[in-house]
Amino acid sequence: MKIFANENLFEPIIDYLRSLGNDVLSIRDCGLSGISDDEVYEKACKENMVIITMDKDFTRIFRFPPGKCGGIVVAKLYKRPVSETLAIFKKYYQSIKEEDIKKNLVIITPEGVRIRRSTR
Repeated sequence: MKIFANENLFEPIIDYLRSLGNDVLSIRDCGLSGISDDEVYEKACKENMVIITMDKDFTRIFRFPPGKCGGIVVAKLYKRPVSETLAIFKKYYQSIKEEDIKKNLVIITPEGVRIRRSTR
């Protein structure tokens, strides 16, 4: 899966996604730090990538429709140590199928996973 990792996503999560065989492009690694949410979304749409972020603004499906890009995964795992955030992310991410992510909005919280499916 082609993933666009937003700059607020912790490096251990990016490493984990890569270890699963995903093609992960990190905003930090490609020198795009500081680009706007709209620019993140536009790039993901243009290249049909899945956005993975900790930015809750991406849950606004009318502003960022997941059906126009590869899908959006928002990890709402705030104010926790990196190791705890990674553990929660891994616990729930491994239960999500690729078809659950494609063109959909997936929200990971400490309580579980919610999937808002696109109508397209």
